[in-house]
Amino acid sequence: MDTEEQTATTTHRRGSKAARRGSESAVDSTAESAVEPTSEPTQEREYADGQRDAEAQASEPEETRGRSERSHNSRSGGRRSNSGRSNSNRSNSGRSNSGRGGQRRNGGRSNGSSLSPQQDEHLIAPPKYRKGSMRITPLGGLGEIGRNMNVIEYNGHILLVDCGVLFPEEEQPGVDLILPDFDYIKDKLDQIDGLVLTHGHEDHIGGVPYLLRLRPDIPLIGSKLTLAFVKAKCEEHHQNPTMVEVDGRDKLKVGPFNLEFIAVTHSIPDALAVHVRTPAGTLIDTGDLKLDQLPLDHRITDLVEFGKLGEQGVDLLMMDSTNAEVPGFVKPETSIGPELERVFSEATRKIIVASFSSHVHRVQQVVDAAHKIGRKVVFVGRSMVRNMAIASDLGYLHIPEGTVIDLKKAHDVQDNKIVYMCTGSQGEPMAALGRIAEGTHRDITVNEFDTVVLASSLIPGNEHGVYKVINKLVQKGARVVNKDSAAIHVSGHADEGELLYLYNIIKPKCAMPIHGENRHLVANGLIAVKTGVNPNNVVLAEDGDVVDLYHGQAAVVGSVPCGYVYVDGDSVGELTDDELEKRRILGSEGFVSCFAVVDTDRSDVVSGPKIYLNAMAEDESDFEQVRRQIIQQLEDAMMQGTKDTYKLQQIMRRTIGSWVARQLHRKPMVVPVVADIAQDVDTSGRR
Repeated sequence: MDTEEQTATTTHRRGSKAARRGSESAVDSTAESAVEPTSEPTQEREYADGQRDAEAQASEPEETRGRSERSHNSRSGGRRSNSGRSNSNRSNSGRSNSGRGGQRRNGGRSNGSSLSPQQDEHLIAPPKYRKGSMRITPLGGLGEIGRNMNVIEYNGHILLVDCGVLFPEEEQPGVDLILPDFDYIKDKLDQIDGLVLTHGHEDHIGGVPYLLRLRPDIPLIGSKLTLAFVKAKCEEHHQNPTMVEVDGRDKLKVGPFNLEFIAVTHSIPDALAVHVRTPAGTLIDTGDLKLDQLPLDHRITDLVEFGKLGEQGVDLLMMDSTNAEVPGFVKPETSIGPELERVFSEATRKIIVASFSSHVHRVQQVVDAAHKIGRKVVFVGRSMVRNMAIASDLGYLHIPEGTVIDLKKAHDVQDNKIVYMCTGSQGEPMAALGRIAEGTHRDITVNEFDTVVLASSLIPGNEHGVYKVINKLVQKGARVVNKDSAAIHVSGHADEGELLYLYNIIKPKCAMPIHGENRHLVANGLIAVKTGVNPNNVVLAEDGDVVDLYHGQAAVVGSVPCGYVYVDGDSVGELTDDELEKRRILGSEGFVSCFAVVDTDRSDVVSGPKIYLNAMAEDESDFEQVRRQIIQQLEDAMMQGTKDTYKLQQIMRRTIGSWVARQLHRKPMVVPVVADIAQDVDTSGRR
């Protein structure tokens, strides 16, 4: 594909999110600027009046506008320039190619509101819904690996597809989970006709209990295993959801939405894609899929059904982008079994295998390999035990009699006769493998010559955590086997060759890549163009973008706020960016507290300042120089008439902060306290 064609794919309409991919698309900046001035498509011209209405709303009171100026990233509500983000900002848009996108700016909420890391600080409000169109708004999963959720609207009715979570990174200390931002649908809860769950991975179902807190009776639609996983999760939250079980090729009418489900292969059984038909048009949301022709459960992706739907006409294809940059085809799951058996047969002591707690296929292969060489298997971790019990009860996991034993009985088994199947393959510090590596797991220890198998791929952004765990295991003398050293894992997501097949079979009019970082979405869009999709019909959206499908054409018509919602213990959405920043400072820079007693009537520092250090290598005696500076600054301020203790505290904070930054090159958290005996005397006198 030539440069011009690539450029057309990534900058096909003015004001679109697709025109902001400088770093990911690797498109020549000269060619990009040449395409920029192209005229707006008919779809956007039709919405011009609606856009003007949206601009007028920006001047309305805060209650009407919703979440705007309450954030420290307040949004003007005004219209961006026609070219979307300026060229100078493109390289910083979205996320970097490293990890899950590097630093997540504006993550979480500040005073109840924030933008997602992919969004501009100034959003174009979408126009009022145009009757007869289908509106799609992703609330997660675009520009990130996780918290997948899409909102589909038609004539006052809403269908939701997936509701997942994103797991926190190191710069989000104390955060348990990150949810999609439900604010967009909070005022429309009564319009929701159902929630389709494509499969049972946490990044697609983990947010369901939190959504049901807003409306408990939302019907959950999914396959048998998916609903079983969701039910167990909801029971932990004391919820009893309404569930509708479906299978491949089942048809279901949900409000005005005519749904048809297509069986797809993934790294978990019972995964489904969903075909949505309304009078406004048709779309397919593939969920996560691949074209494995030899899956363990013999349930292959239903290409015949995809072909039939393609012949009928598909207006918009929303397809998994995770492996769009990987050439070729994913190896079949059946290729893993022999390699696991080889690794197990070479092990001389205990074996620990880490994988996702919902990866039923991988667990099945571990159980089979262990049984073949005469080892017992122990499931470790609450979610692993729960999910494998469900999968076994429903017939998705086949366990030879006597192979799996309880953790409490593991101490009675010799090390060379046991396999521990646990969570923590992504380096999560509190998961079973992370605690084993740290030496804090109460039941399992790693010793010299033990074998640890990481039977999963690295989710982008988790590399540091995973290699940190690996290094600790190696330090303890363990042999660590991962997909870099042995073929013990295959991806559950389609590679480039498989995506080409799907585009050619379905032949969509428009393509909207989903489920991936910005670079994955762009790569998916380029694949669509290769197969004949008009570059003008490739929609590269971001979380919070509003995409309207009208007369067979899809286009971004605006954006809604779509921030990170943090789960921190029992609190949901209460943790702010400022609080997260304080946690980061405490964890990396240390803590300085300073206490002084003053007499503002005499402009005198009576006692102190006393300085206390926490999590800092320096001694308190090193701060003698700054003590004298604090006294001088406080006395000068009081002599000039400052009697407000808050202002005196700020003087103390600035003095300490600037001295530490200058002398120690650090920026610790500084907590100053100033007590004024003159105020105390005055208060007691009035009594």
